[in-house]
Amino acid sequence: MGERRVRKKGLLSVKIPGLSRTVEEKPAARSKVSIDYPQEGERIHRGHYAVRISGGNGECQAAVDGTDWQNCRSDAGFSWFDWFPESAGTHRITVRSRVSGKWAKTERVCDVE
Repeated sequence: MGERRVRKKGLLSVKIPGLSRTVEEKPAARSKVSIDYPQEGERIHRGHYAVRISGGNGECQAAVDGTDWQNCRSDAGFSWFDWFPESAGTHRITVRSRVSGKWAKTERVCDVE
């Protein structure tokens, strides 16, 4: 009704007539995307590996060693990328996920035995 909203320095100030104080709310923290597993430098075996990804809000894609982006699946509050590494050596996994309408991206390096 008669409240006045003022934004300053990332805070939202709400002044309500008749109250002697101002209520300040911080905006929700911006989430980012992260690869939970495999962990940095982890050695994994050839065959199937489910890469676990946290963050974002739905749309998530992954690529290994610069290949084309592939869609990930969602389950149990995470995104998952089903990877089937066939060649031994060091590989770079890159994931991107929608965060606040924009792509957030991260990478992880792991060794396949």
